[in-house]
Amino acid sequence: MQMIMKMLRRIMLLAPLILFNYCQSDTDTAELFFKLNTEIYPQEGGNISLDQGIYKFNSVRTIHAKPNDGWVFDRWEGIISGSSNPTDIIFYGDHDIRAVFVKDTFTVRTLAGGKGKGYGIDQFNYPTGIAFDHEESLYVSDMHNHRIQKWVKGATYGITVAGGNDYGSNSNQLNEPGKIAIDALGTLYIADTENHRIQKWYQGAKEGETVAGGNGPGNELNQLDTPYGIALDNDGYLYVSEIDNHRVVRWDPKAEKGVVVAGGNGRGNKANQLSYPMGIVLDKNKNLYVADTYNHRVQMWTPGASEGITILSADALEFESFNYFTGISVDEKNRLYLSDYQKRQVVEFDLASKAVKIVAGGNEDGAGPNQFSHPFQIISKTDDFILVADAKNNRIQKWKLEN
Repeated sequence: MQMIMKMLRRIMLLAPLILFNYCQSDTDTAELFFKLNTEIYPQEGGNISLDQGIYKFNSVRTIHAKPNDGWVFDRWEGIISGSSNPTDIIFYGDHDIRAVFVKDTFTVRTLAGGKGKGYGIDQFNYPTGIAFDHEESLYVSDMHNHRIQKWVKGATYGITVAGGNDYGSNSNQLNEPGKIAIDALGTLYIADTENHRIQKWYQGAKEGETVAGGNGPGNELNQLDTPYGIALDNDGYLYVSEIDNHRVVRWDPKAEKGVVVAGGNGRGNKANQLSYPMGIVLDKNKNLYVADTYNHRVQMWTPGASEGITILSADALEFESFNYFTGISVDEKNRLYLSDYQKRQVVEFDLASKAVKIVAGGNEDGAGPNQFSHPFQIISKTDDFILVADAKNNRIQKWKLEN
């Protein structure tokens, strides 16, 4: 009984201290955490990546406004304002933030870059390659900056995801990267042109892994010479166009040598030859389409074929509207899109009807919204629009297609 009384007196003595600590803890919590409130205007315009809720004092969070299809991010309002997207916020107090979207009514607009030649996060220096991942983030091969930039959907600037450590041949470097491809897992494949190799970069990696070439320039099957175009099939096979070997080679996963699948018989215009091929693309049946640049034609090579079939030739047309094809893409409706480097235009070629028409550019060299200067790789993401790497204008252009 005496022991119980002692314990009760001890609890009574400690009670005020326990109560004080409890109240003090509540006060600290109120001081150390702040609320984020967000609003989207209009509601159907898009969404915000950062969740509403309570965030710790002095913490930094990135907030990203993602537009829905048919909309464009316009500006931030509230505690932050401006057009930088994504942007960082610091929690010194409660935040009320509104993301404003506008309808995408543009026929032509700049999707990335367009801020002049430079090394800034919103600039390029001769972008030649583009690719999309499943989240609709845009990847850009920034050739003379020796880096690959990622622009998340709706972003107004890019982040470096490969290279960016000056030019060189180390595993964390690139040297004038050409075109790029990306697989379903978000892994990048880069034509590291002046290093004569293909680099594979996993998401978040600090370094790349050589998966083709890398044994100096040459025409042996374990070598590449000025690789430029690149394509992936659904089984993970890698296709590479070699400008100075006048061929396209396929590298199987983990292979130490490539297999010639087009050209490789010296420079020429015969059915089994190519001349400085640049762009390549595969259809769902693994037919290979080659922008046979200096032969002014497009060659189709079926799997296992020893010769190509000319499906479009500038020389065979009745008017001189086409010339050097550099980029090539195919959509789900079996239409090819070809960038014509010299004519500063993009051509659509219907594989079924054989109809040919100019769908972008063709207005001489220039930096106007309806012009190109050195167009290279193309993406036909949907049947609504195409994206074009407009290299000399240091921008990626989105062109709405007429139905």
